[in-house]
Amino acid sequence: MKVESLEGRVEGLEEAWREGAETFTLYTSGSTGEPKPQVLQRDLLIWSAQQTQKHFIKSSSLKQLIALPLSKAGGFMQWVRSKVWGSEVEIIEPSSNPMLSYQGDARVVSLTPHQIFHVLEDFESVARLSKFETILIGGAPLSAALENRVLKLLPAVHVVHTFGMTETYSHFAGRTLGESLYRCIDQTAIGVDENSQLEISNPTTLFQWLNTRDRVEISGENTFVWMGRSDFTINSGGLKIQIEDVEAQICEQFQLSENTFCCWFEEDEALGQKLIMLLKSDALSSNEVRNLELQLKEKLNLQAPKKVYLINQLIFTESGKIDRRGSYQFTRFC
Repeated sequence: MKVESLEGRVEGLEEAWREGAETFTLYTSGSTGEPKPQVLQRDLLIWSAQQTQKHFIKSSSLKQLIALPLSKAGGFMQWVRSKVWGSEVEIIEPSSNPMLSYQGDARVVSLTPHQIFHVLEDFESVARLSKFETILIGGAPLSAALENRVLKLLPAVHVVHTFGMTETYSHFAGRTLGESLYRCIDQTAIGVDENSQLEISNPTTLFQWLNTRDRVEISGENTFVWMGRSDFTINSGGLKIQIEDVEAQICEQFQLSENTFCCWFEEDEALGQKLIMLLKSDALSSNEVRNLELQLKEKLNLQAPKKVYLINQLIFTESGKIDRRGSYQFTRFC
């Protein structure tokens, strides 16, 4: 199967934009199910790019580094912004650590938490990233531990954790790191359904209400606190367990990186669904794994994973999110 080069992908986008294409088709990330095609309108792409500059960018230069896939909303919208802002752009192949050999002078970049984690593991990469003036982090939740590391190692950089999806053309809200409140962009109305799931309406949804399946607490007319994904709630013997909450507790209490494990579930005859943990085999020694299983039961009680699977690797989506379902399915074939 022929793989299109980066130059080919850029050339195709440039030609379509230059010729006035009215729509572009992207696919959703696939982190909670099968990727779905999403048709995006040119005028709304322009509107979204303008909103990003207005609400989230604090830089003397708008020159961007694109280190995300152009086929997904994160990278594609960066490219659109360069057109709308009339700014320069550098485009490199996506990788876990795009700062390893970067020598350019871009001042705006969008990264996933997965990429941020790997950048912060390397001293020289941190030095290169510290030269940026605005960093947009998106595509996945950001753990408290990783957020604290960003604040400590990049104190002079304006860092925003963005909130959105392909269906909303990009982010429709964001929060400055160190704050808990997400603030919405212009013309965005928010509400919650009977399950406390966020619903939003703005120009990208054609002012129709869109359910996001994100659990939130609304704190003001256009602000909210994110509480987790409804997709990741399981019913284990009548006890509702929020997978992301358990992962956050494990990160905090056991000093495990979110890039070394995830939680998922298995069908269980007695419980209906039972929580499990998928742990990279090189993260801990055999003795440490046995100790971890005992401490999980002691500290997390009923919310403790019922089984810990050691796996060779975690599976990530193209946009940098941990694919929990895919990682679990991978264990079946190891």
